[in-house]
Amino acid sequence: MKLSVPTNWCPELINKLDKTNIAEIYGKLDRDVVGGGRAEFLLSFVSRRQANDHIRLIHKNGLKFNYLLNALCMGNHEWTARGQKKIRKLLDWLAGAGVDSITVAVPYLLQVIKRCYPFFKVKVSVCAGIDNPVQARHWEEMGADVISLSPWSVNRDFVLLKQIRKAVKCNLELYANNRCLMKCPFTAYHYLANNHASNSQDNQNGFFIDYCRFMCSSLILSEPSRLISSCWIRPDDSDYYAEAGIDSFKLSERNTKTEFILKIIEAYTRKKYEGNLFDLFVDDSKRLSSEKRYMWKKALFFLKPFKVNIFLLHRYFSNIPPQGHPFLDNRKLDGFLDFFIKGKCNLNNCAECGYCRKVAQEALILPDEKGKNSLQAYRGLLKSLYDGSLFYYKNR
Repeated sequence: MKLSVPTNWCPELINKLDKTNIAEIYGKLDRDVVGGGRAEFLLSFVSRRQANDHIRLIHKNGLKFNYLLNALCMGNHEWTARGQKKIRKLLDWLAGAGVDSITVAVPYLLQVIKRCYPFFKVKVSVCAGIDNPVQARHWEEMGADVISLSPWSVNRDFVLLKQIRKAVKCNLELYANNRCLMKCPFTAYHYLANNHASNSQDNQNGFFIDYCRFMCSSLILSEPSRLISSCWIRPDDSDYYAEAGIDSFKLSERNTKTEFILKIIEAYTRKKYEGNLFDLFVDDSKRLSSEKRYMWKKALFFLKPFKVNIFLLHRYFSNIPPQGHPFLDNRKLDGFLDFFIKGKCNLNNCAECGYCRKVAQEALILPDEKGKNSLQAYRGLLKSLYDGSLFYYKNR
């Protein structure tokens, strides 16, 4: 199983990588004219000169680099002469920088690249939401070299994975260390919000409130078994996916610390992990933005007194206590995937199935009472978004 791994643009990461199974390194500037799947404020600032140096270092180490242009929406700027010029200038820079492949989520962008920059390989992003053979075939016919399938729909559906594998010849990829909700109702909206928050042409200058993340945290705290039914893939189960025809795993996250990225690469390279499986998933303590040198950027992002009530926002955030880390014993999950391989999972009837709730009772250890306090704080924050009080608006 090959690995598509993120870069946080730190040279130390590239120099320390175990390159055994790495298919590519992927990354993106904090903002550009297309935008991507992460908001600008979450990512460290990297100049184009620094990016050029980093890509050269990646090539020096015998690896390939993939640049993310995985926005679902470009604000219709692509249909203007000015927008076209900016997009083409960005693609020209990527070509000059020696980028090997580009990830997209918009069909039009794929076709522009294939026609005008045929030397780039093109990967279809998870943001495109491909979860059936018909969609996969359409994208392949448009020129896709790799398709990264929708983890929210296919990661545990082995019948569907084999159907998609049979339908296309291009490489297939799955997003592995992702703790998002299965069949998440916020996926498209969340990606679109992040797209605009990383697009240099957007009139909000990168600002948004991450409602989807607050909702996700609230839902998990209110029903912890969702942590089991979410779409992660254990390193230990890699071979099952290889047998189903999957060529590579995508690992996240590009806004995290070097030590964390190296840890997940090691686990998925060895195809084995001992201890807490959630150690391989992203939490706030592992993000670069938690380090002091990035705090200024985070502070500037939230310092928008005429957009939101920053004092009320700070009050809600300060009321969310540091949560203890859930503990999911990976060894107790040996055999967990058999239920899904045998086709017993019915995603349309989770409430009656109870399999993931049973696994949660046996393998999941939740943090202390701080979780309940966090849930109340999230609910208060969400209420302020619904009634408009966070935006100086009194509900009538």
